[in-house]
Amino acid sequence: MRAYYNLFYSAGNFLLKVFLRFKKNGDEFIPRDGGVIIASNHAAYIDPPLLGMASPREVYFLAKKELFRIRLFGWFIRTLNAVPISRGGFDRKGLKRSVELLKKGKALVLFPEGTRSKNGKLKEARPGIGKVALEACVPIVPAYIQNSRDLICALKGKKQVSVRFGSPIETSWLRNIPQNKDGYRIIGQEIMRRIEVLKEGSGN
Repeated sequence: MRAYYNLFYSAGNFLLKVFLRFKKNGDEFIPRDGGVIIASNHAAYIDPPLLGMASPREVYFLAKKELFRIRLFGWFIRTLNAVPISRGGFDRKGLKRSVELLKKGKALVLFPEGTRSKNGKLKEARPGIGKVALEACVPIVPAYIQNSRDLICALKGKKQVSVRFGSPIETSWLRNIPQNKDGYRIIGQEIMRRIEVLKEGSGN
């Protein structure tokens, strides 16, 4: 990890463990090198840094481009590997950048649902993650974030914030999926099915 990223990673982990009793499981499923997609549910703004600090390796994120217009904040998230993407439509440049990062051997966090779930319930995956996965042909590690919507309760010690990773969807499976909209849907469904299994295993 780069020095700045490593400093933030270490400090963040310390603070999370002290104030939120942060816990992670299954990080051994994340390959230590090579391109990989980490696909997670998304219920709160804190989810991207939670995944970054739960991962044993440096990760990249997609963030809506409007956030980069806030000068100091934009600089901060860019330093922590955030990549701008347009929301509300099919952002070809953002998807192309995602594939490029994965082909360079980076770990990329993606939220299959495309946006935060306001009630915490899992939604259908959007086709973008399936397209990126097929074009990059890298493993997909599912992840489930628990209680990130309940930070006040976690701070009071009533709940625990955690991240659980699952076994990856291997490239051998992806190679049998057609590169079309039906294929993107199949991949999205499989990712969300695995995230659901992780959710059930967390007792949430």
